[in-house]
Amino acid sequence: MENKLIAEINIEDKAINHFDAFVLKQQFNGHHYFELRFKHDQLAIPGLIRLDDSRNFVGKTLTASFGHQADKMQEFAGLVTKVELAQDHGYHGVLIVSGYSPTILIDRGPDLGSYLAKDLNEIVKLATKDTPANDLKIVSNASRKTPIDYLIQYKESDFEFLNRLSGEYHEWFYYDGTQLNFGKPDYQKEVALFYGRDVQRLQYSMEVAPIKHKRFAYNPRQDEMLENESSGTAAGSPDLAHAIEASNSMYSKTFNQPSMIRVDNSNDIKSHVENEEKANISELLKISAKGDNAELSIGSIAEITMSIKQELAFVSESLGKFLITGINHHIDVAGKYHNTFEGLTATTERILVKNYEKPAPDMQLADVLDNDDPQGQGRIKVKFKWECLTNDPSEWLRVVSPNAGSGDTGKNRGFHVIPEKGDQVVIAFEEGNVARPVVMGSVYHGKSGDSSGFKNSNTKGLTSRKGSALTFDDLNHALNMGTSAANFINIKNGQALLTAQAGNKIVIHTGLSTITMDKEGHVSITGKSLSVDFSESIDIQSPKITMGNLAPAEGATPEQTAAATKTIDIKAETITAEGKDLIDAQAKAMNLAASENDFTIDGQKNLTIGAAATASLNGGKIEINKN
Repeated sequence: MENKLIAEINIEDKAINHFDAFVLKQQFNGHHYFELRFKHDQLAIPGLIRLDDSRNFVGKTLTASFGHQADKMQEFAGLVTKVELAQDHGYHGVLIVSGYSPTILIDRGPDLGSYLAKDLNEIVKLATKDTPANDLKIVSNASRKTPIDYLIQYKESDFEFLNRLSGEYHEWFYYDGTQLNFGKPDYQKEVALFYGRDVQRLQYSMEVAPIKHKRFAYNPRQDEMLENESSGTAAGSPDLAHAIEASNSMYSKTFNQPSMIRVDNSNDIKSHVENEEKANISELLKISAKGDNAELSIGSIAEITMSIKQELAFVSESLGKFLITGINHHIDVAGKYHNTFEGLTATTERILVKNYEKPAPDMQLADVLDNDDPQGQGRIKVKFKWECLTNDPSEWLRVVSPNAGSGDTGKNRGFHVIPEKGDQVVIAFEEGNVARPVVMGSVYHGKSGDSSGFKNSNTKGLTSRKGSALTFDDLNHALNMGTSAANFINIKNGQALLTAQAGNKIVIHTGLSTITMDKEGHVSITGKSLSVDFSESIDIQSPKITMGNLAPAEGATPEQTAAATKTIDIKAETITAEGKDLIDAQAKAMNLAASENDFTIDGQKNLTIGAAATASLNGGKIEINKN
């Protein structure tokens, strides 16, 4: 370029009018680095090695504005993180001021976060909300607009977290010199470059890569496998279509991988695979070049044109448009500018991010917030025991059980015990993927556990929230099941004893038969029939014994009326009926007979036989004696 470069560099309010060199390195998905070199004697006495005047630069903002036209200046703002003084073979030292883009403000150190049902734009805003906008302007314009059901930031700086989201969801992520962009911006500057004038060296490359792939994920809510395979369709410019076709031919086998992000349905995984395929394809065609057009910037679109000889004349032909994903700017002591840059085809929608790290989560503690799963699948919601800016409740999480599944009678076979609200639980992550938390089980703490009654592990038990308990006593070889001290069933092996106790009533019931015992001493046995069979004797004792019921009680049901006693049969070889004071037998008609031997009626004092109508004594011989 023939035009003189305009360059203005300031550190806070200090203008650096003369410098030896200025370098600015800019890249997608990374911090930008700058380095400014100028003579030490501009700030201090020559020959004296000290940083008295320049040390105040540390932590200050450096602004750089450069370009060949006043209306097309490129802007950059960064933070000074280091000041060096280099002096060698003489008195003229060089001061080196270096630093990074203000994106380092969100790369402070590992942090945590829990985000429920939020889209990427909301998550970006929440993750960086404590960063002052005047220090770093952040603009989020993610292509994905639908909320993500649950997402975790795990021991990552905010920058690392956003970089990972950029990689997993294939969103653009870069600092353009004045603001940090998450997602493709609505406007992109276009710059026309002509090879031989603006570009001195150019490399245009085509390569192959494995782009055919399948992603799968398990959906526990529906117990189904979700999967989708990339199409591998060769489309785009002739060069790009050829690169896709060659890649599919060379890497013919489709590789299978589980989805790294949460997917809820077939549309989710289809969209994820399509975006990943676009990102893989974006790497097939690249350019790298060296030029001197200072208007070219990170994230801009460069159309490169070159002159080609056709017959007797030269004609201009466009090589194509390219998205600039990395650029290094250089300004020397003479004010000469040049750059080196690299880019992808301008039609790139999704970018493949390679330099992000996936978290390797450890088991974590959490508190149970809710266990009333709206879908009745035994899941719980938790809140991690974290101190962080955003700690939303989790999505509904599955709970690990010693045995779980369905059986011959339907659902809920196995060990169905769900942690209670307020319980402390341990969270692990399926496949080591922070996107898939699962509840491993509960743990006691100082306010919830008391093992004083479980000495030497002789006692083991299971206790519900209300106090219902199943206790195994190995010291006494006993088993106790109950709801309280008044209601229990106890089995003792050594004494071969089973005890059942209830505070009010015990009812044993099956079909039409019921045995009822209450605390007042009433025992009731009801049913169609009762059979009592003992090999030696039956002893029934009571101040009053009633057998039978001549008529149903007042208000009896039809069933009770039908069951009213009509006949009592007592049969045995010998029957003895003895009343200490009186035996009273009454009926409409009474028949007493001895079928073979004597029939004796004996009264120790008097015998009275009477009849209201006629009294008859019949026999072969009747003897009436009076002593």
